[in-house]
Amino acid sequence: MKKILILIDWYTPAYKAGGPISSIYNLTQFLEKEINFYIVTSNKDLNSKKGLQGIKTNSWQQINKSKVIYLDKDFQTKRMLKKIVNDINPDKIYLNGLFSLFFSILPCYLFKKKFEIIINPRGMFGSSALSKKKFKKLLFIKLANTISFYKNICWHISNEAELFELKNNMKVVSKNYIIPNLPKVLKYLNNKIIDNEQLRLISVCRINEIKNIHFVLELLKDINIKCHYKIIGFIEDDNYYQKLKRIVKLLPKNIKVDFTGHLKSNEIEIHYYSSDLFISSSLNENYGHSIVESLSSGLPVLISNNCPWTGLEESFAGFRIRLDKIEFKEKILFFYNLNQDDYKKFNLGARTYFNNYMSPDLHKNNYLNLLSS
Repeated sequence: MKKILILIDWYTPAYKAGGPISSIYNLTQFLEKEINFYIVTSNKDLNSKKGLQGIKTNSWQQINKSKVIYLDKDFQTKRMLKKIVNDINPDKIYLNGLFSLFFSILPCYLFKKKFEIIINPRGMFGSSALSKKKFKKLLFIKLANTISFYKNICWHISNEAELFELKNNMKVVSKNYIIPNLPKVLKYLNNKIIDNEQLRLISVCRINEIKNIHFVLELLKDINIKCHYKIIGFIEDDNYYQKLKRIVKLLPKNIKVDFTGHLKSNEIEIHYYSSDLFISSSLNENYGHSIVESLSSGLPVLISNNCPWTGLEESFAGFRIRLDKIEFKEKILFFYNLNQDDYKKFNLGARTYFNNYMSPDLHKNNYLNLLSS
């Protein structure tokens, strides 16, 4: 079998970085019978000073059928990278993100002449993502273009919008594959009952400005229905979280909001099943694992047009609309007023949309071409 070496800043049991961790975990699970995966990552979670629990540091261990090494800071060296690559002699090297010195820039520099390098930018070319530490990022991109740092690199992107962002920032894009990320497939709940007493909304995301949660909270101020809104996810930006809590204090009594913090995957599933509508007002989403998981469970979605999934309305899977509070209110009220028979159409439509456009089986051959050809 082919050997693929993956480098990523954080990997399970880390969770705070969200989507990229899920993407790599799902990928290695899905193709474990066809490909031998080796994963190099750090021994800490995002913005954490403590090491991960339940892992061995600086030595290889088995997670499912993949081999993983969690390196502490002292072992994140050029010498260690060379040793790992020489020992494994991978067929291809798969990098995640752009701006990590050890997990992206250095391995690309060291090995691009001898090995085929695949880079997944993980949405980092998006305008919202580039707005954080903007000067440093744009300076790096300018330098990379000047010296043709990414010449002959293969890019893995998840949709056409991300390809546009890539070509808008990189002068030369020699080779690219557009293949969606791979989701976790949830059990389809086909007898879902809508709550006629209140609308149960759910968002699953990291708590930061890009997720734009205050947009939803502010529009709920003027909705005269009983609504319970659960927000599940790691608090990445505490200042933004405090802003959200101040908005919540101003909401009327008919609106209840719960911040659950981070939950394990199986715990989140239970909340999908007990909700009526998934909602996302994100400013930038190149895939959206929680959106996809919602649809796989039969939960319809209301998302901004900054999310990639189109054609939801025609499929009775939900709505993708611009970030306009009046439009979002109208759709929220639309779901509140659905009777059980009409809601069942969206319940079925959500899962059908997932099967038609998101199921991992749809993309298996493309991934094998990317990683094995």
